[in-house]
This record gives sequence, structure tokens and C-alpha cells, in this order.
Amino acid sequence: MTTEKRYEKLINYLTDYIYSVTIKDAVVVSTDHGPGCVAITGYTAEEYQNDSDLWYRMIHPKDREKVVKQAQLALAGEECEPVEHRIIHRDGTTRWIRNKIVITKNGTDHPVSYDGLINDITDLKRAESAAINRNRQLRQAEKMASLGTLIAGIAHEINNPNNFVMLNAQLFTKMWKEIIPLLDDHYSSNKDFCLAGMPYSKFKNKIAQSLEGITKGSERISNITKRLTEYSKLDSDSLTEMVDINNVVEMAVAITNTMIKKSTSNFIVEYAALLPKIKGNAQQLEQVIVNLITNACQSLSTTSSGIQIATSYDVERNRVRIVVEDHGIGISQDDMKYIMDPFFTTKRNSGGTGLGLSVSYNIIKNHNGTMTFKSEVNKGTMAKITIPVLREVEPVKNKNL
Repeated sequence: MTTEKRYEKLINYLTDYIYSVTIKDAVVVSTDHGPGCVAITGYTAEEYQNDSDLWYRMIHPKDREKVVKQAQLALAGEECEPVEHRIIHRDGTTRWIRNKIVITKNGTDHPVSYDGLINDITDLKRAESAAINRNRQLRQAEKMASLGTLIAGIAHEINNPNNFVMLNAQLFTKMWKEIIPLLDDHYSSNKDFCLAGMPYSKFKNKIAQSLEGITKGSERISNITKRLTEYSKLDSDSLTEMVDINNVVEMAVAITNTMIKKSTSNFIVEYAALLPKIKGNAQQLEQVIVNLITNACQSLSTTSSGIQIATSYDVERNRVRIVVEDHGIGISQDDMKYIMDPFFTTKRNSGGTGLGLSVSYNIIKNHNGTMTFKSEVNKGTMAKITIPVLREVEPVKNKNL
């Protein structure tokens, strides 16, 4: 084998193809593309010859600046680092290439040509992106685990003073009930009198109402912290519980209650009567419904826009169904294709990670169920979950919100 043939074979092995640029007085005279350009770009060498701007147009708009800078350095005879950039293939797909330039100079040290050594690194970039996404997912999982621990700790700290408030409220309520007859007798004998600067006749009912409000508020705090603690617990992968879907939705609504009230004045939940239980993991399913409610709330542009949730039982298919529908900004058809992809989000600027629907989809899939979406821009989005009923069980009584 001749030296020239060996050199050509080595170059073909090291690169996907070569393009050569002839230079005169720092100006491009001609450009030749090797036959491998068709596999990488979809265009033939002849097409590059007939269209001098084809290579520039083919470069991804966001990468053109750095590619042009590399070429300018080569034209000036200056060494330049390899550039990794995107090109738009003839079929419309985006490819990644590594463009290494080797400069040839004459005896006066002026550049007379340079060769571009092209490698297709699309698969490498995809692998790198997948690795980055996995690392992000791990970091997010660690954050969520830490957040769960933090929530449990905060809930415990809130419960301590709240228990003190609740016990004392109950004590003062009991004392007030026992002292009212004495104060009523005094009122009957001496007419009206003042307590804390207020007439007893007006103050009497307000005290009872205030004590009742303190007790109910304290009980509400206790319920909220209990739900948060339960929600933040590390759940098992077991899918063996007999789960009441109405309870799952009720718990998810309770967890997101504050967000719901801030987002809409038109929130409706319809719980199906005689809903059979399904076999699965209640905590994981709560996570799915919490995510869908959160997305629905964030999609609303005004508080008058509504959110509806409904549970039902499809007797013919033997499936429990949950529908979460909002009248928000909707999702474009272009974005709809990617909403289940990990880390795809339309809320990146507001802190979205794109994990919610991806995780939710996998949870429903693990329950042998389906999760589908219908959406129209400026009209809203409907998410529908169906989960099979694996065995006959006693029906669950209807719950009212």
C-alpha cells in the first residue's frame, strides 16, 4: 500500500469527512468537501460547490458566531481550538459535529489553505445529555428527600406550641361555660357591666365565638401538619394496598388547599359513589394528584377561571377514573409532544424542573394505568387517569368535600 493510500485510509478512519479551503491573501478562493459529507449533512460535494453559502446556512443559528470566529482565525493563519457545534441536516434533524481545523502555510508563513476535519458526535452529545439529566434527577431526588425531612421537622416544631394553644383553648372554653351562669346572674341583678372595657351583653357571644375560632384554627393547624408529615414520608415501592381513590383525591386537595384558594374561586370536586378500591400505593397516587392540581393552579390567569376534579368508575372496563380539568392557558400542540419527557417544562423561568409529569406518568404506569392529556391554548387542559380494579371489594361510601 502506497504512503498516500495509507494516509487517506488513516484520515478516513479518524474523521467522518474532510473539507478543504484554499486561501489567497486571507480570502477564500475555493472550498472542496469530501464524499463523506453526504452521510453527515445530507448534501453532496457538488451541492456545496454550486452554493457557496450552503455550509453557513446549515450551521445552527445559535452556533454560527463561534464557527465564523474559528474560520476567521484560520484565514489569518492563527491556530484555533476545535469547535463543537450543531448543523441542520438536509432531513431537518439537528446533528452535532466536531470541527478541527489544520492550517497549511507557505514559506513566508502565510496560510494557503486549511482542512476541516469533521467528526459526527451526535451520539456522544446525547449520551452526555442523558448523563447530565440523570445527575439532575438524582440531585432533585436528594432535594426532595431533604425537603421531606425538613417538612417533618417543621411540622413537629409547629405541633408543640399548637398543642399548648389547643389545650389552653379547651380549658378556657370549659371555664367560660362554667362561669357564664354566674355572670348571667350578675347581669340580671345589676344590669349590664363591662368586661375588658366592653359591655357584657355584647361581649358574651364574642368570647364564645373567639374561643371556638381558636379551637378550630388549632385543629386545622394540627390536620395540616399531620397531612404534610404523612405526605413527606419516604414511601415504599409496594403496590399492595387497597386504595380508596376518593381518599387519595381528598388528601391531595387538603395538601394543596392554600394554593387552590389563592388561584381560583371556582373549584369543584365530585366524588363518585360506590367507588371500588384499587390495588396500589396511596402515597404515590397522592403525589400524582398533587402534581396535577399544582399544574392546574399555575395555569390559571385569573381567579375566576375554574378547576374541576371528578372521580368515576367505568363498569364495562372495570377501571377507576380521575379527571383533573382546568380552564387555564393550555399547552401548545408542539409542547404536548414532550410534556412526559424528563426535565421538559414550560415553567423553567418560574422554577419548574420538568420532573412532575414524568414521575407521575411512571407512577400511573406502575399501577398498570394510563394518563392522557387534552389541551387547547387559552382554553385549558384536561388530564385523565385510569387505573384497573384488580379484584372485587366492598364499595366505598361517597365522600363529600
